[in-house]
Amino acid sequence: MSRKPEEEAVVIRLARSPQDVLKVMVVRGIVFIEEQGVDWEGEIDGFEESAIHVLGEVDGQPVASGRLRLLDGGWAKLERIAVRPRWRGRGIARRMVAFLLEEGARRGADRYKLHAQVHLEAFYRDLGFTREGEVFDECGIDHVLMLRGPS
Repeated sequence: MSRKPEEEAVVIRLARSPQDVLKVMVVRGIVFIEEQGVDWEGEIDGFEESAIHVLGEVDGQPVASGRLRLLDGGWAKLERIAVRPRWRGRGIARRMVAFLLEEGARRGADRYKLHAQVHLEAFYRDLGFTREGEVFDECGIDHVLMLRGPS
């Protein structure tokens, strides 16, 4: 008897191999390029090699991704947080954000920023982020800057 998707355990971990990073890119391609219509040039950028990539998997299959970049002054930026459509509504994005925050703290960050799609502002607010400034366009999608940590 096969398990229902909601019964399958999601493992969130650092992407440590080229195959792991490929899995991260598959998730991002499905969500950002295919589903949201972001151009390849807008999705894949010059930070891919220096960023910390995080992968969410179920039985070895990629279902979620995230990216962390360490910045100056104790800042870290959370980016490219994505969950494949079939896996949404199960708390995976919340777990991904928690993992990224923990990894940032482990590496010395105590302040975080992200560009949230406007429709996800409340989600990130519930996770301790506050909006800073006005709505801006990024890759054809309305975003807001959100911050978390000491002022």
